[in-house]
Amino acid sequence: MAKKKREQSISQYNILGLNICGVQRDRFQKDILCISGISIIIKLTLVFLTTAVFHSFIDLFDISIYLNYAASIANGQLPYLDFSIEYPILFLIPVIVPLPFALLTQDPWTYIHVYQIFMVFIDILIAIIVYLIALEIAGRDKAFLAGALYASAFSAAYFVITKYDAFPTLFMMLGLMLTIYGLQKGGYISIILGFFAKIFPAIALPYVLMYNAERTSVRDSTKKLLICAIPITLLLFVIPLILSPGSISAYLSATGGGLSVYVNTPTYTIHALLSIIGLDIAPDVISYGMYALMILTILYLLSIAYLKKIENSKNLLLFTFLTIFATIFLSKFYSPQYIVWLTPFFALFLAAHFKEAIMFYIIQIVAYIEFPILWGVLYENTQYVSEFGTSGWYGAAGFFMMKFIIVLFIIYHIIILNESFRKKVIPGILFKSK
Repeated sequence: MAKKKREQSISQYNILGLNICGVQRDRFQKDILCISGISIIIKLTLVFLTTAVFHSFIDLFDISIYLNYAASIANGQLPYLDFSIEYPILFLIPVIVPLPFALLTQDPWTYIHVYQIFMVFIDILIAIIVYLIALEIAGRDKAFLAGALYASAFSAAYFVITKYDAFPTLFMMLGLMLTIYGLQKGGYISIILGFFAKIFPAIALPYVLMYNAERTSVRDSTKKLLICAIPITLLLFVIPLILSPGSISAYLSATGGGLSVYVNTPTYTIHALLSIIGLDIAPDVISYGMYALMILTILYLLSIAYLKKIENSKNLLLFTFLTIFATIFLSKFYSPQYIVWLTPFFALFLAAHFKEAIMFYIIQIVAYIEFPILWGVLYENTQYVSEFGTSGWYGAAGFFMMKFIIVLFIIYHIIILNESFRKKVIPGILFKSK
């Protein structure tokens, strides 16, 4: 009896305000170190395989833009006022972090390498957060698998070291984790900060609000949200907007209104499929229908969450995930780096069994083949490389059709795995009850 009580007390402790239970402290520390190690090894292996084995490239285009921004700041220019930036203000944090090291060495490669090291650190934090979320909702074994899956996500890793999307993803996942652990204000603050890094984390906010309202009240949850949101918004949005009205463009650019239809989207893939059967419908026309479907899907998810409530943490994650997925899937433009937004959720939902883990890696393989392997070979942003009717054109169209079939099947599988969510969201006629 004494031993049992001792084991129970050891497995319940507080770390940075989080009440950790279900895993002993030494096991917890080993798990974190192992997940961190996997993350680092995957990044190093990825660079070697991409360049030496697949003879592809590490895309440094975005980091070169960040370097130019940093150089402008070092020369005394002010962001948004003296030069335009297409992202919200907290984007400047990862831009500025490598700057002192680059100034010290006067070498642009120092900036690139320090930037990549910083983003690897950010990604390790996301892997730990995935582990902590899974620990709370599924127990230690699945938590370690979820953390290890995310840490070994090689397609996401490619964009971690070449883009900045891991930075806003960190804020979103941290906000969800804090919410699940009962730290409501911390969750709100993190998600709001994520919005000021790159818009999309705000998708989680209405679901977090409804989730918290179930545990306190709508009034209390809304009050806490406003207490957190108002000062942050004044500091990071209103004041910069007054000083530089042009900073509003960083938020408007997220709509992608001026962009053409990208060929790696379902919108263009439908256009390609219709072209094969002789129906020449312009991609922009199809896009209007896809955006209408996006709006209807998001409104449906929000209304179901409001009417039928978000009664558990897993459903909070699912509502957030499916809304982000719908936003990406039905848009007319798509950057392969969006896989970073989705990978934490895939790791959490596909850590149940070996079969689901295989699905996780299938997603990573397909995404990695899409970019960088096939980019410039079969497709570019707004066109297939080969002319219509050639084998190259059919190869590109066939690849994207296959990709979207695989992804939709895995989304379907995730939904049917979670029966309480399925019964809440999907009409019963579409699924047989177990």
